[in-house]
Amino acid sequence: MKRIAAAALFAALIVAGTWWALRDDPSPSVGPAPVPTGETTRQLLPGPDGEPEVWTLTRREAEREEIVAELLPDAEPRDDAPDARTDSARALDAQALEAWKTGDLREAIELFEAAIEADPDDWLPRADYGRLLVMLTDYEQAGPHLERAAALKPDSPRVWLDLYSYYQRSMQLERGFHAHARAKELAGDRPIVQDDTGLWRLGDDSIYP
Repeated sequence: MKRIAAAALFAALIVAGTWWALRDDPSPSVGPAPVPTGETTRQLLPGPDGEPEVWTLTRREAEREEIVAELLPDAEPRDDAPDARTDSARALDAQALEAWKTGDLREAIELFEAAIEADPDDWLPRADYGRLLVMLTDYEQAGPHLERAAALKPDSPRVWLDLYSYYQRSMQLERGFHAHARAKELAGDRPIVQDDTGLWRLGDDSIYP
């Protein structure tokens, strides 16, 4: 199993103003720039609607356990042991989701990885695992899974919204705007919302895929 408790970088992005606020304040840098850990900077970047906005970016280190405690709901009581595993990617994915819902993240991670190993070309386990990894701020692993899921299932608005969350949090903003636009196109009339965990999703979806 890949690392579970490695430190990750957690980026807090807050829109602090708009283009018009810059008329008397030329200090923000134009375009994305690296943000050193522990420091805060103001940058002029495009917003979701394409208009320039001033973003305040703060980057800090956080342990995965800290992020889990902040972002995931408390574990529910679990009376029964997990079902016997099979070599079916979808069966393993379903078991991983159940483990996630009950708060057993170590088990969920192992099951998601087993599901992907069972069928590397099944988009669903990659998409589900990618969302969990984004919530855990493990962006290094989340990105490849979500990008592969989008390549395998390009008509899924949910996958594109998870990619949008990933790109936004990892400060790949140009890619994020493309993912957001693609998700809106595919979502049609379904509303897009930002939930309590900070992830973007369709309004009628739950935190769990």
